[in-house]
Amino acid sequence: MKTVLLFCVAVVLTIGCATTAPRPTPLIQTDIISMTKAGMTDEEIMRRIDGTRTVFRLNSDDVVRLRQEGVSDRVVTYMLDTYTRAAVAEQRRQDAYYYDDYYFHYGFYYGHPWHRWWW
Repeated sequence: MKTVLLFCVAVVLTIGCATTAPRPTPLIQTDIISMTKAGMTDEEIMRRIDGTRTVFRLNSDDVVRLRQEGVSDRVVTYMLDTYTRAAVAEQRRQDAYYYDDYYFHYGFYYGHPWHRWWW
């Protein structure tokens, strides 16, 4: 019985490890330029950026270069927004991690109910 259980656990762990897909490589600016020159639509490029979970931190020189290479305003704006969306998602993860049910019930400024000075 123990060997059957051990075998089942080993099979489940092996199957679980075998099903993880490798993370796609993130895109770089030259990839976006080459996709634009290849004639891909804005929606296809944006879907590709989302699919690879690429986060771009563009400065003004990068934006000017992308525009000179023919990348549309819509794609450049989308690339600029990837950093904002990643920062918001990270903040949500941190908020969920540090969430304490106490503050939900008693508020942030009241302190513990047994430490109130007016009682």
